[in-house]
Amino acid sequence: MVLTVRLLTMAGDSKVSSTKGPKEEDVFDLQIGIDDSEISFEDKHFFDIVAYLVLDDLLTPAQVDEAREVEFVGQGRISDLTRGLLRWERVNIIENGGVVEDAIALPQVIPYIQAFIWGRQCRLVGSRAILREAGRHSRLTQGGDADARCYARYRCAGDGQFRCLLITCLIALHDTSAGDGSFCLVPGSHKASLSHRYEQRDLDEIARLREIPLRAGSGISFTESLSYAFKPPTGQRQNWLSYQYGSSYMMNWPGCEPSADLLARTRHDLLKSHLLLKPYYHPTSSQGRKGDSL
Repeated sequence: MVLTVRLLTMAGDSKVSSTKGPKEEDVFDLQIGIDDSEISFEDKHFFDIVAYLVLDDLLTPAQVDEAREVEFVGQGRISDLTRGLLRWERVNIIENGGVVEDAIALPQVIPYIQAFIWGRQCRLVGSRAILREAGRHSRLTQGGDADARCYARYRCAGDGQFRCLLITCLIALHDTSAGDGSFCLVPGSHKASLSHRYEQRDLDEIARLREIPLRAGSGISFTESLSYAFKPPTGQRQNWLSYQYGSSYMMNWPGCEPSADLLARTRHDLLKSHLLLKPYYHPTSSQGRKGDSL
């Protein structure tokens, strides 16, 4: 079958010229796409072992400056989690448009999202701005099979086919360094069968914790089945962008339902509109037309 539309594209190639937007068959005929992965075996192998990949230079310095200046209004709301220990955050930040919206479909990120979730049968389920004040720390998440969050499950079959239910792409808007606001994790904890005993431990006391320093504009993609946390910033507030991608049938996080305005302004962008589709599971037309093969 000759594919006239390919969702695994560079952002600049993902526009649809039709003024009526993409037709259903343009989207659903190319849903699965498991065999179309364009990432290296080395990256797949590393991710399967440690459950994360560092992705450098996702945003340019100018884009970082733009994102820092966004006041995160619109449908975004402020919430303080776990009595102030974790972070302040605003949800559904893509409603702000601009670089914050464009970042849902970064060409350096989408191939990994598709490879680790379910081919092109994936969607954006949430977006957040994380605002971390000096001194604010977080607790290590559980991760692994002991994690009660069923939506965070990780799977990789022997033939290299991944089925991660939830992948997060976290982008730093300020430089972080070891001991100063860094994202940290326990490598390989996504495969743990036993629960850890670190809930009440200070992060500095966890010897197996690895810090991942990041430059502003760089990011990290990881499965939510991983055990992770944030070290507290020691100086200025540090901001992050967080985008979460799930399998096509996963519901949006509370408060992250795209508005009619967002859907209207993205309807001619094939990749964005695909990521913002309503939850679905093997729609009839996803099986392709008679005589075609996926």
